[in-house]
Amino acid sequence: MSDEKKEEKKEPRGCLAVMVVAFTAFWVILVLVCYNKVEWSEIIPESPSALIEEIREHYAKGDKPKETKPKSTKPKDDSSESDKVQEIFEIMEKLEDFLKDQKDKPETTEPTTKKPKVTEPTTKKPQVTEPTTTKQEATEPANTKQEQDFLVVIDAGHQAQNNHEKEPLGPGSDIMKSKATSGTQGVATGTPEYALNLQVAKKLQAVLEKRGYQVKMIRTANDVDISNAQRAEVANELKADAFIRIHANGDEKSTTRGIMTICQTSDNPFNGALYEQCHKLAQCVLDETAEATGGKKMFVWETDTLSGINWSEVPVTIVEMGYMTNPEEDKLLSTDSYQQKLAEGIANGIDRYFGIT
Repeated sequence: MSDEKKEEKKEPRGCLAVMVVAFTAFWVILVLVCYNKVEWSEIIPESPSALIEEIREHYAKGDKPKETKPKSTKPKDDSSESDKVQEIFEIMEKLEDFLKDQKDKPETTEPTTKKPKVTEPTTKKPQVTEPTTTKQEATEPANTKQEQDFLVVIDAGHQAQNNHEKEPLGPGSDIMKSKATSGTQGVATGTPEYALNLQVAKKLQAVLEKRGYQVKMIRTANDVDISNAQRAEVANELKADAFIRIHANGDEKSTTRGIMTICQTSDNPFNGALYEQCHKLAQCVLDETAEATGGKKMFVWETDTLSGINWSEVPVTIVEMGYMTNPEEDKLLSTDSYQQKLAEGIANGIDRYFGIT
């Protein structure tokens, strides 16, 4: 046999060897893909069809037997090489279809030998949803009441007749004080304090009721006999939101003038727990009353010597509207217009205390 013919016979056999290697490689790839050891795209980024087509082209370039070769002289084994190659192509195409099916199948069709997905442990802390509360809601004042929800008790201080009987300075106190007195008197007008206090108290009642507050008066006449402790107990029983006691002041010096408010100290043994509320009420009333009247603003006097404050279980303050021992201020206090300003100013302070604007 010539060298040319030997070469012709070697070419198909070489191609067949290539096909066998490719066939074996496909099986290896198939096993790896099916058992999720590798991804198909990691090994062959192109489709299987492209690979098969490339092999076909390689085989068609010259690996086929030449036409000049007589069929009768072709050995028996060589005559079946083309059929074997074709069979390999067919098997590879089936493999291609099979791989496509495996790739398109959902996860639930994966081999049972694949390790199942593990859900998160039940001990994992559940996700907490953020509160839906907005910033505006979070900073909204806790007090959302309106005027009609508040009860203000007004006490026109003193009374026409003194009552010098004694009562404790505060609940359980050994210190005793007079139950009630008539107060001071105007040096210029001669008006008794108890009468002035009631005049302003009635005006304050009218202003507050007009604004929508609920109002309770301790007294509406001068000829009464109500002790300081009893006045506070009225406010306590009604659970008043504010207890306003109307008074006028007096001093040895005739030049002393101005507006002052009073509350207990933080160390008060009877109701010291109310100090913050009482001091706030006293400050609000002082500021607004001085603003409304144009009078001199003095200060909040903190003292534990007044039974009318010590017996109170609700926020309380005493308003000292001015000095009746000062001739000019005494005359001013007796005018209807100034009294109305006083009432408006005290009401403004109450509004401010409750956060009503």
